[in-house]
Amino acid sequence: MAPVHAQTGSETLYNVFSLSSEASADVDNDLMIASLVVQQEDKDPAVLADKVNSTMAWAVDLLRPYSTLKVKTRDYQTYPRYDTSQSRRLIGWRATQTLQLETDDFEVAGKAIQTLQEKLQVQGIRLTVKPATRKAAADDLIDEALNAFKERARLIQKNMGASAFKVLEVNVQSDQGNGPMFNARAEMADVMRSSAVAEPVVEAGTSQVSVQVYGRVQLD
Repeated sequence: MAPVHAQTGSETLYNVFSLSSEASADVDNDLMIASLVVQQEDKDPAVLADKVNSTMAWAVDLLRPYSTLKVKTRDYQTYPRYDTSQSRRLIGWRATQTLQLETDDFEVAGKAIQTLQEKLQVQGIRLTVKPATRKAAADDLIDEALNAFKERARLIQKNMGASAFKVLEVNVQSDQGNGPMFNARAEMADVMRSSAVAEPVVEAGTSQVSVQVYGRVQLD
């Protein structure tokens, strides 16, 4: 927060201070993004593709009645499988495809995921704040952050014995933020061994939204 000399065109400004402020708030997570993956292996690539496609078709059809779920498939990948000997002989193929669910209806999502785990594995569940909710929260925080910026400027003015200050520049930024991620990789083996999969327990929790203000003031 030290004073700096600023050059504006041919004019040099004195008694210029750079400072910053921040305001933050915890906002309830209102969006769930869940990723589930189907993974199959086979020696025949055609048979393998049919296994993956039929499983994914089953999953998509199962989700059609859930109007509050936004569903999309992504990341279809096929890999060769080799034996562990030095010959590295091709022994088959592995294919994966991801199913992504996005919703603000956590209860429905939990029941849908429970059923999907009969044939798919949960890769991860992220809880976050909707863009519109985040923007509204950030808009509310801008006023608080700007007031904090001006209060700091007044403290500098008082400490330096100046009569007033003038704001030369202000930049306002808000974070994008990510909610907590529940990663289910560690439970994959137990899920696959179980014939009756329990519904995932998900607590919505909160995410922090913050607004930062950066700027310069000049003391008179």
